[in-house]
Amino acid sequence: MLSLLAELKDHNLSIWLQDGGLELSFGAQAPDAALVAKLKSNKTQLMDYLEAKAIFSKDAFNTLPELNRHPLSFAQERLLFIERLENGTNAYHIPFLVELSEHIELARLTQALNIVLDRHEVLRSVYRQDEQGQDYQEVLSASIEITPNPVADLAALNTAVKQAISTPFDLANEPMFKVCCWTIGAERYVLFMWHHIAFDGWSTEIFMRELHQAYFMLASGKMPELPALELQYQDYAKWQREYLSGDTLTKLLEHWTDALAGAEQLELHSPLPRPNEYQYHGADHRIHLGRERSEALKAIAKTQQTSLYVVLLSSWALTLQATSGQSDLVIGTPSDNRHLSQTQNLIGFLVNSLALPIHIDNALDFNALLQQIHQTLKAAKAHQDLPFDKLVDALKLQRDPSRHPLFQMMFSLEQFKNNSDDSSQQLFTPVHESQVKALHKVAKFDISLLLQNGDKEVFGDINYATALFPSDWIATLAERFINIIDQVIARTAQPLAKIVLQNRTETDTLRAWHNNAESFATDKDLASLVEQHAANTPELTAMLTSSGEALSYAEVNGKANVLAQQILAQHPKA
Repeated sequence: MLSLLAELKDHNLSIWLQDGGLELSFGAQAPDAALVAKLKSNKTQLMDYLEAKAIFSKDAFNTLPELNRHPLSFAQERLLFIERLENGTNAYHIPFLVELSEHIELARLTQALNIVLDRHEVLRSVYRQDEQGQDYQEVLSASIEITPNPVADLAALNTAVKQAISTPFDLANEPMFKVCCWTIGAERYVLFMWHHIAFDGWSTEIFMRELHQAYFMLASGKMPELPALELQYQDYAKWQREYLSGDTLTKLLEHWTDALAGAEQLELHSPLPRPNEYQYHGADHRIHLGRERSEALKAIAKTQQTSLYVVLLSSWALTLQATSGQSDLVIGTPSDNRHLSQTQNLIGFLVNSLALPIHIDNALDFNALLQQIHQTLKAAKAHQDLPFDKLVDALKLQRDPSRHPLFQMMFSLEQFKNNSDDSSQQLFTPVHESQVKALHKVAKFDISLLLQNGDKEVFGDINYATALFPSDWIATLAERFINIIDQVIARTAQPLAKIVLQNRTETDTLRAWHNNAESFATDKDLASLVEQHAANTPELTAMLTSSGEALSYAEVNGKANVLAQQILAQHPKA
C-alpha cells in the first residue's frame, strides 16, 4: 500500500476515509485513468490500511510518517557515514557569526528566519534508519526561537561561541540549523550554524538573500512573497538516484575509472607520523600573493587562454611535486554541481568533490602543463555528476581510517565577495572570518589550499591537519609555493626541470647542513675507516635506510663483513 500512497503524494493527491468511503483530493490536475484504475483495484486493501492508521482527514494523510521518508543524496550518505563513524563530529559544521545592526528587532528577525526555515525543508530534516536499517531523511515541523544570553565581555563571548560550534548536531532528532544569541551590553551577536549535510557554500548566499527580503518585507508591513521553489532537496535526491543509473552511470564510471587508474597516494614526508585514525583538528596559514604577482598570474592565464584557477592549480601541483618527489598526483577540488536550473535557488548539500589526475613531465614547460591541466579540468567538469563515493566504490579503494580516500590535498579558488556590497549588511555585520576560524579549528583533508581572487590580490589560507604537519613545515611549503610562482612568472617557457625548488631560506639551510666537511686520514681506505668507527663508537648511527631504519657502525660493519664473505665464497679469486 505504501508504494501506491507514495505515488498519490507524488501527484499532489491526498486520500482518506470519510463516511465509510474514500475521499480523494487533488489540485488543478485530476488523476489519470491508470492511477484511478489502481485505486479501484486496491480499494479494499486501501480502506483497511487507512482505517488501521486512523487516516480520517487530509492532514492525517499528509502527515503519515511512512510517507514522509525520503532517500538521501549520495553526498548525504557519505557525511552520515562519517558522523556515525566518529560518533558525532563538529568537522562539518558551517558557522557564521554576526553582530546585529542597532535597528534590527529580534522578534521580526525570528519571524523572518522561520519563513526561510519553513521554505527549505532540508533545514528541518532529520536522518534516521527504518526497521530494515535503511537510511532516510524525514521533514519535521520545526521553528527557531532567538533567546539572548548576556555575557561579560568578548573573551566570554568567544568561549560561548566556541562551545556552541563544538557541540555536534543530533542528526536523528534536531534540525540542521541552529541560532544562538549573546549580548554584551547593547551589542548583540548571533551565531547561525548549519550542518554540511543540509547546506553548502552556494546555500549561504541564498539563505542571506531570502532572510534579508523576508525581514524588510515584514518591516514594511507586508507578508513576504518569495518566488516559489521548483523543487525541495529531497526531490533532488530522488532525481539523482534515478538519473545515475543505466547508460548514464556507466559512461560516468568509465571516464573516471580510466582517468584515475593506478592513482597513488601522495606522500609529503612530514616529520610527524600519521595517526592510525584521521584527526580533524586543524589550523590555517595565511597567504598573500600581492598585487603585482597576482596581476602577472592573470596575464599568463589570458595569454594562454585559460583561467587563473588553472594557473594557480598548476603552480600548486608543481609545489606538491617538489615536496613529494612524485610526478603523478591526484588533487581534489570542489564543484558546485548547480548546472541544473532548478537547483539555482535551492538550499542543500549539492557540492561534489572532483578528483583531478595530474601528470607532471619535467621535460615540458609551464605553458604545456597549463594546457594539460586545462583539459583535465574541462573533462572533469563534463563528468561532474558522478558522486565522489560512487567513484571510490568503483575504484575498489581500500578504506583507510587514517586518511581521506583517493586524495588528501584539496584546492579551491573563489571570487572574493566584498561584504560592503552585501544587502545583508543592513541586517548585521559579519564577524571577521579569521576570528571564527580561530574558534573552529578543523581540517577535513591533510592540506587544503583555499584561495580567493580579491579586488587587489589573490590571498587565502593553507588549511592543514595539525596532527600531520608542524606549523613551520607548512610555512616552508607556503614559501616554496610562492617561490615557484615567481619562477614561472619569470620564465613560463623554460622546462619544468629547471625550476629551482628551494627558496632562499631553504638554500641557506641546505648549505649549513652540508658545511660540515672533515679531513680524514688519506692512508686508510673506506672499509678501514668504517671498521675503526665500529671499534671506537659501535653504537653511533652510521646511516639511515630508505625505510627510515637507523643502522649503527657495528651493524654496518657486520653486514659488510657478511656480504664480503658471500662474495668471496662465490668468487674465490676475487
